[in-house]
Amino acid sequence: MKVLSHNRMRSALSLALAALMGSAAVQAASPSAQASAGAVAKLGAISIAPAEVERLLQSMPEAERTQVNGNRVGLENWLHQRLASEALLRESQQKKWADRPEVKARIDAAIKDITARIVSSSYLESVTQLPAGFPSDADVSTAYERAKPNLNMAATYRVAQIYLPTAPGADAAAIAAVRADAVKLAGQARQGDFAALAKARSQDARSAAQGGEVGNLPLEQMLPEIRSTVAALQPNQVSEPVQSTSGFHVIKLLASQPARVATLDEVKPRLQAALREQKQQELVNAYLAKLAPATSVSIDSAALDALLKKVN
Repeated sequence: MKVLSHNRMRSALSLALAALMGSAAVQAASPSAQASAGAVAKLGAISIAPAEVERLLQSMPEAERTQVNGNRVGLENWLHQRLASEALLRESQQKKWADRPEVKARIDAAIKDITARIVSSSYLESVTQLPAGFPSDADVSTAYERAKPNLNMAATYRVAQIYLPTAPGADAAAIAAVRADAVKLAGQARQGDFAALAKARSQDARSAAQGGEVGNLPLEQMLPEIRSTVAALQPNQVSEPVQSTSGFHVIKLLASQPARVATLDEVKPRLQAALREQKQQELVNAYLAKLAPATSVSIDSAALDALLKKVN
């Protein structure tokens, strides 16, 4: 989707790679299993299963997945890091590192801490359950009226494009040739079927498959080079070719919606979630205050000061 801004591309890639780093499975597989699965990457007996990486990629928003798929170097670096991390773990296991007294003590302490957290948090959840039916429609409506000043939505533009790339490092003659082709396509698009022309000629495969449609976006999510052009178009109008750093875009404005305040129905799920979170925190604070009321807690200021002095 080559009308997305570059900053948004980098942000999407960073988030997606972070999600992959924290979640993808690295597994050992026999040669026959590796052959049948077609491992995405492997290091000896360690492999990264394609199904796991595919599942993670498919769970991402379409625009983010497009940018991650396009960053081959970033993906390959991630695969290398995951294999190295698994190799490190296995080497430590082979040397029975976890059996060392100082390591075992840290493991035991971590298990004890995690156990205490799970028991305490699950119990707290059980004694601070939200009232049935909360929040009510009246609660949500009241929250909506309070939040209205912060619920402004930017104008959005439903656009389609015909994209012709320019080769990196192309000379002036090559760029001029692509521009001329784009000018010709813009003229044809005004006289004929834009969607059919986009499917046949646009070099952005994802939008071309949809007749050139990119989506319904605010200007700030588009490439800076095309924002003013999109904003100036009337519905069903086709632009002259617009040059970006990667090529030429012939843009058609399909529809637009002016800036407005979000409706209650549009933000209702978010308001409900926010009200539930706020109420839950109130119940938690109240319960903890009951368990340890301020009037019953005593703090030895001198002991605390001595401790702070010692560690600082």
